Amino acid sequence: MVTIREVAKKAGVSIGTVSRYLNGHQLKKANMINVKEAIDFLGFEENIIAKGLKNNKSHSIGVLVNSLTDVFATSIVSNLENYLEENNYSLLLGDYQNDYKKLEKKLEFLRSRSVDGIVVFHLEKSLPILSKLREEGVAIVAVDSPIKGFKTDTVLVDNYQASFNAVEKLYENGHRNIGIVSGTTNRYIGAERFKGYREFMESKEIFSKSLVINGDYTKEAGYRGALKLLENEKLTAIYSTNYYMTLGVVQALFEKKIKIPDNISIIGFDHFELSDIIEPKLTVIEQPIKEMGLKIGELILEGIKDKNQGQTATIEISTNLLWRKSVKKIN
Repeated sequence: MVTIREVAKKAGVSIGTVSRYLNGHQLKKANMINVKEAIDFLGFEENIIAKGLKNNKSHSIGVLVNSLTDVFATSIVSNLENYLEENNYSLLLGDYQNDYKKLEKKLEFLRSRSVDGIVVFHLEKSLPILSKLREEGVAIVAVDSPIKGFKTDTVLVDNYQASFNAVEKLYENGHRNIGIVSGTTNRYIGAERFKGYREFMESKEIFSKSLVINGDYTKEAGYRGALKLLENEKLTAIYSTNYYMTLGVVQALFEKKIKIPDNISIIGFDHFELSDIIEPKLTVIEQPIKEMGLKIGELILEGIKDKNQGQTATIEISTNLLWRKSVKKIN
């Protein structure tokens, strides 16, 4: 088996330099290139288990999402994993299906695997095990919603402002009867997105409960919601606050042979492949997936190295309204 000493000799650097490289530290560019080339040439494979026993680090990060079918969360995780791999960390992924008891068991499992950090999506209330993990030195980053009663690094998008801006744009294009297919408003994301819609509509005195449909983030909910909104003959636009619900809205309009945007304009939340395939291409709120993955990675590694010295940060990243052909300007 190739040793660190052999790598150092081949690269023409000290053993300490190789060790720092393997631990993710920034080195002089020339040294980093030489060490990497030596590792590749010699076929060096680091013994992570032995290393973990020595320095009490596993070089692994646990990531828990609500559902592995959530294209938004898994897209972020894909970018996060790339960042972690570049910094010599591996990733353990699981889901908890909106079941907090299941989530606690998954957190206990990650604790038993001695992960150095945990990234958890869509968790809104504190669990006792979080404090236990924190006391044991495990770094924790919350994603897409703050955890009530537990201060930790958090990465969010501007859900409220994104909704406010989308509806404002519809208004600027002449729309007044703007329906919304909203997520559940008892959860953080759904509440923030609906709040942005409602406050803009109220500011123009055009808010009406008859224009509001609450869904559960599924395609079926979007489909049913669109059919209900279409009962309002004055409806000119629909704002859908979730990717899957947007697909349901589009399906309902296609089946009813209602043309987009000639008869109904649409703005959806999230930009994925089907938004580009549908004709006309949908105007959508594009979430900064790559930037979120990078920021989560930076925060979790800073937390592991305790660069923040116990301080926590909440990072809110701006979305982008990708304006395309699914909105019609009306008089």
